[in-house]
Amino acid sequence: ADSAMVATAPRMSVVPQQVPLVRSASWSGHRTASRLPRSRGALPGWPGAYLSAALFLPGAVRRCWARCQMFRPSSTKRIGLKARRGPARSGEADDYFKPLVEGDVLSASMPQRCIVALMFVLLLLGFVKVSMLVSALPLPQVFFYSCVAILAGMEFADFGTGVYHFSVDNYGSAKTPVVGSQIEAFQGHHEEPWTITYRDFCNNCFPTCVATMPFLVAFEIFCSAPFVLLWAVVACAGIAFCQEFHKWSHTLRSQCHPVVNWLQDRGILVHRSAHLRHHKPPFETNYCIVTGHMNPILDRSGFFTRLADIIARFTGVRPRCETGDRFAYLLDRRQKD
Repeated sequence: ADSAMVATAPRMSVVPQQVPLVRSASWSGHRTASRLPRSRGALPGWPGAYLSAALFLPGAVRRCWARCQMFRPSSTKRIGLKARRGPARSGEADDYFKPLVEGDVLSASMPQRCIVALMFVLLLLGFVKVSMLVSALPLPQVFFYSCVAILAGMEFADFGTGVYHFSVDNYGSAKTPVVGSQIEAFQGHHEEPWTITYRDFCNNCFPTCVATMPFLVAFEIFCSAPFVLLWAVVACAGIAFCQEFHKWSHTLRSQCHPVVNWLQDRGILVHRSAHLRHHKPPFETNYCIVTGHMNPILDRSGFFTRLADIIARFTGVRPRCETGDRFAYLLDRRQKD
C-alpha cells in the first residue's frame, strides 16, 4: 500500500530560479538568447556608482557590439534611383559605393571604435549621476521634469545639427581649418548620397562624438542640477549620433530595423521622406537630422535666410544654396567613375 501511494503521488521537485532571457531578432529572422548578468551589488556613494558602472560597462559594450553585428542588413540600396548590387556588409563597398572624397573610407578604425565606446561610457556616467541626483525628489516631479528635459534635449540637438549642417553645406572649402574635411564630405554626400548607407557606425559617428565629448564632460563635472544635466546628456547623445539617424533616413525601409522604422513613423527620428527633400537642389531646406521637428519651423520662419544675410553683411559671402557653386573636382571624379 505504501509503495502504491508513492507510485501514484505526484512528483515534487525543486526548480531553481531561472535567469531571465533577453531575445533579439537578427536580420535573417533567427533568434538568439543570452542570459542577463546577475546583480552583484553596488558600492555606496558617488565613487562607488561610477566605479560599478566602469567595471560593468566593458562587458556590456562587448555584448552590445556582438549583437549589433546581427542587425547589419544583408544589402543596402539607395533611395529614389535604380539600385545596384552591393557588398554583403557595410564598410566593404565596391567602386560604385565608394565616397568621392579622396582618402575617405567607409570602415571604422580601432581609434574610431574607442572614441565611440568612450562616448557611451560618458553618457552612461551622465545618466548615473542624474539618477543619483533625483533619488531624493518626489516621483511625480521627477517624471514631469525628466520628460521636459528629454524633449528639450532632443529638440536642441535637432536645432544644433540643422545650424551646423547649414554651415558646412554653404560655407568654406576642403582647406577650411578644423572642419574642412567635413565640408568636403558633405559636398560629396550631395553628389552621391547613397554612400552613407555603407558607412560603418563608428566611422560615421566618431567626428560628432569628438565634438560633443568636451561639453558632456564639462556638464558632468560642474553641473549639479539634475534636469539641466539630463537635458545636456540627451542633447549630446542626439548630436553625437545624428549621423546614424541621417544614415537611416537614406536607407530603404526594407533595409532598416523595424524599431528604426517605428521611430521614424512616430516622428521620434527624422523620416526619410522629410530628409530627402533636402537633397533637391539648391539644398536650402530641411537641414535638421535628429528628429526633423525643427525643419518646418526654421524653414517657414526664414531662419536660415536671415542667418545667411547676417553672415553676408559681415563677410560678403553668400551661401552656396544661393550661388549654386559646387566642388568641380568632385564632379570630375563622379564623371570618371
